[in-house]
Amino acid sequence: MTVYIDVLITLNLYINFLLLRTTALFLRRGIPQAKAIWAAILGALGSLIILAPALPFYITVPYKILLGAAIVLIAFGKQKLKDFLICELFFLLAGFLFGGILTAIRTFFSPAGMLLNNGVCFFNIPIAALVSFTAGAYFLMKLVKRLSEKRSRRICTVKITQNSAEISLRGLCDTGCEVRDFFSGKAVIVCDFDKAAAVLPDEILEYLSGNPQKLEKIRLVPCRTVSSSALIPVFKAQKIFVDGKQADALVGVSKERLGDDVDCILNPNIIPIS
Repeated sequence: MTVYIDVLITLNLYINFLLLRTTALFLRRGIPQAKAIWAAILGALGSLIILAPALPFYITVPYKILLGAAIVLIAFGKQKLKDFLICELFFLLAGFLFGGILTAIRTFFSPAGMLLNNGVCFFNIPIAALVSFTAGAYFLMKLVKRLSEKRSRRICTVKITQNSAEISLRGLCDTGCEVRDFFSGKAVIVCDFDKAAAVLPDEILEYLSGNPQKLEKIRLVPCRTVSSSALIPVFKAQKIFVDGKQADALVGVSKERLGDDVDCILNPNIIPIS
């Protein structure tokens, strides 16, 4: 079978991007779009191993593990060894599951134009068809995401520690809360100013008090609500616990009241599964 390099790289770029998004979704971790794309590009280039003769498993397996480690490092960044190993494990599991599905399709249906070699798949399809399929899959994912946001919301307890001060907030878990820091890709817990004042850095207190003398030290992110949109300051707290589980997120501060019975709003996906 003739393997077209452009189709091979584009196809595996798409596959690796979806595998990364699947891993992030399952582990409830955010990854910046740019990092996910660069990591997927590395995975796509790694798919060139399909051009080599069939290799034994004691070569392909370590190759897949090392390539997966590099992809996870680029996508998720530096983290604790335990978290890194969990990320790679789920990424590899997603890849093995996907490969198993493709193997079953080839075994039972033997479709023309399909090649599996050295753990890499190739479909002999036109680029235009692949782009159309990618666009369709993207809009389908957006639709599923929007429908999932309609699930019932719940109340949780959020504890934030900063500079030996600790506050306990009544948080609203809402899948519609998508406030995220552009640079780090981390989700933002949007807190009520009055409730979070005890743990706020001095520069943020001055900024929200109308005295932005240290604006260069403040990071602002866009926050959109039902009634308005604004730029809110964010900071990294020393510790954040949501219902007793440590969460990796930033803290944002809004001067607008978030509601009569809640002190902060967050996306439940920031809550770790373990």
